[in-house]
Amino acid sequence: MSEFLTTKEVADLLRLKERKVYDLAARGEIPCVKATGKLLFPRAEINHWIQHKGGTMVEAKARPTVILGSHDPLFEWAISASGCGIPAFLNGSIDGFERYRNREGIACGMHVENTESPGWNTELVGDYLDQSPSVLLHWARRDRGLLVRPGSKIERIEDLPGKRFVSRQEGAAAQLLFGRHLSERGVQFSELNSVRVARSETEVALSIVEGHADAAFGLRSFADRYKLGFVPVCVEDFDLLIDRYAYFDSGIQTLLRFTNTEGFRSEIERYRGYDVTDLGQVRLNGCL
Repeated sequence: MSEFLTTKEVADLLRLKERKVYDLAARGEIPCVKATGKLLFPRAEINHWIQHKGGTMVEAKARPTVILGSHDPLFEWAISASGCGIPAFLNGSIDGFERYRNREGIACGMHVENTESPGWNTELVGDYLDQSPSVLLHWARRDRGLLVRPGSKIERIEDLPGKRFVSRQEGAAAQLLFGRHLSERGVQFSELNSVRVARSETEVALSIVEGHADAAFGLRSFADRYKLGFVPVCVEDFDLLIDRYAYFDSGIQTLLRFTNTEGFRSEIERYRGYDVTDLGQVRLNGCL
C-alpha cells in the first residue's frame, strides 16, 4: 500500500468531488505535496487530518441537489429564471432547517428572528455551523405585515379578532413570528377566525384577493401587486444556509451570478419592500 494517496483516492475517501479536493489543496487546508506536476497526499497525514480537522467534512450521507426552506417569491423566481437547474422544496424555515441538518438538501432559505440578540437566523444556525462546513449568506431584507382586504377596517393587529384570517403551516417562520407579535399585543390566536392554511407567500395573498379571507401576515410586495391594504409590522432578513462544497458547484454559482444581471435587477423593481443591497454578504461561516 502506497504511503501517498492520489486526488481521486482522497475524493473517494472524503465523499467529495475531485474538484473539491483540488480546492482544499489550493487553499492549504489539506496536507499534500506536489511531485512532477501531480498532487500527492501523505496517507498518514490525511488520516490524522480527518480525525482532527477534517472529520466534520466526512459525512455518511451525500446531500441531494435540492433547495429547502422558506418560500420567497423573488428567490423562487431567480431559481427558475437563472437556469441553475436546482429543484426546490419550500415548506418553511424550521422544516427546511431540520431537513438540511438531516442532509436532505444543499441550501435552505430562512427568516427566523433571534430571541436573545438583535438580528435574524444567526441564533438558529450558530451552534450547527460550529460542526458543519456551511455558510449563511444574505439574500434580502423584506417588509412584512398584515395584508388586508380593502374595506375590512383592519388598521392594527388588535383589529384581527373575529376576522377571517389565513394562517401558515407548522414549520413556517412567518407563523412563529406572527404568534410572537400577537402575544406582545395581548391577542390570542384562538380569537382569530382561521379559515385556511397557506403554504407559500403567494397563496397567502391570493386567499385575500379571491375573497376567502380578510387578512394575513405576509409581504408588502404582494399588497402592492394585488392592491391590498398593508399594515407594517417588521423588516426581516431572508438568508440562505448553503453547504460550502455545493456553494462552489455550477448550480449555486449560476444562481448567484444571475443576481448580478440586468434581468434580475429589473425584476427587483416589481418587489416593493425588498432591499437587496447586501445580497451575497456572508453572515456566518461554518467550520472547515
